[in-house]
Amino acid sequence: GSMSRPRATLGWALAIAVTYGATALIGLALLGRLPALAVLPSELRAAASALGIAPIALEAIAEIAWPLAGGFLLGALAVIVMTRRGWRVVRMYRSPSAAMNAAEAGAALVLSAAAGMGEELFFRLIIPLLGGIVFGSGVAGCVLGWAAFTLAHRYQGALGMAAVGLVGAVLAWLYLATGLLWLVMLLHTLVDASALVLRPWLERVAQPRG
Repeated sequence: GSMSRPRATLGWALAIAVTYGATALIGLALLGRLPALAVLPSELRAAASALGIAPIALEAIAEIAWPLAGGFLLGALAVIVMTRRGWRVVRMYRSPSAAMNAAEAGAALVLSAAAGMGEELFFRLIIPLLGGIVFGSGVAGCVLGWAAFTLAHRYQGALGMAAVGLVGAVLAWLYLATGLLWLVMLLHTLVDASALVLRPWLERVAQPRG
């Protein structure tokens, strides 16, 4: 029902925050590596060097922001055009928490933020860090984190997993290049908010009348 959907979405957000976010924070505390929340761990710095990822200074992030913003804009325009014309090129996974109206948008935004923060803590930080410690290779840890992130979204089907894998690779590169965990959390949150709130809203607005 319309009243139960926001509650279910908030429950999903809480589950992600506990399963991924809290688990990662506890793991960092037990390892004595809480400073990794603000500074790229040495294991991951070594991985970035081994992969040939050049550091990106904070001042240069604007050069990345404009292409990303352009990508979001083109995606929004594509949704509008496809909806207006009734095109369905591929059938992609659609989250049951996608906001169907304005009343559900708040819960969907909370879910987006929980996923953006919790999943980045878990898949982009603690798993790669543990992999670097256990295997002696930050690269192996990053690959393990990327694979786990992709497999965790297997409920989205093959196409969904492919899209998640691509997004995960971009987020991993950005984290290794900048060392800014908050930045990849923010980008992840924006990607999820786009899928859960912006895209459904654009589809409703662009739906042909009559």
